[in-house]
Amino acid sequence: MVSLEQVRALEDRVEKAVAYITALRSENAELESRLSEGKSIMDDAAAEVAAAEEKVAGAEKRAQAAEAARDAALARVREFEARVSDMAERVAAAETRAAEISARADEYRKDQARIEEGIVHALEKLDSFEDLVLSRPAEPQSAQESEVEPEAAKAEAAREEGASGIAVKTPPRTGAAAGAAIEDASADRGADELDIF
Repeated sequence: MVSLEQVRALEDRVEKAVAYITALRSENAELESRLSEGKSIMDDAAAEVAAAEEKVAGAEKRAQAAEAARDAALARVREFEARVSDMAERVAAAETRAAEISARADEYRKDQARIEEGIVHALEKLDSFEDLVLSRPAEPQSAQESEVEPEAAKAEAAREEGASGIAVKTPPRTGAAAGAAIEDASADRGADELDIF
């Protein structure tokens, strides 16, 4: 038979077991709440990680676009530098050509001044020759030939100097040829004029 003491001891053990089960249940409930909190934290962390990954992907795309834009800009800069170099060479060539043209223009100006000076000198000589011829009265043929001979030589030299700018000595006409040349020139232009050219 079971004694009263054994029943009381069994009751104590049952009460202890019930208390222990209750404690375990409360602890289990607490652990489950912590686990759910951890899951929510993990879900939030996973969402943050996904957002961060999206940001990284966007940043990589932007970096690739920036790199492509940089390469395009560098290509344009190289093209611009090539164009600037070509333009600099063309400007240098144009400046050289302008300097050559300026030097030629200066040379032409100097030549023009010399030519004009020669023409003026020749005209002055022709004027003095014309005055000399028109101011003298008609003389006998022999005296006229002897005086006209040096003047005809001077006129011919002046004419050649006016044409080229350089005095060239030519043999004077002698005798009747010089007198005939002067008479022909006077007859062609009249009594008051002398053919200059």
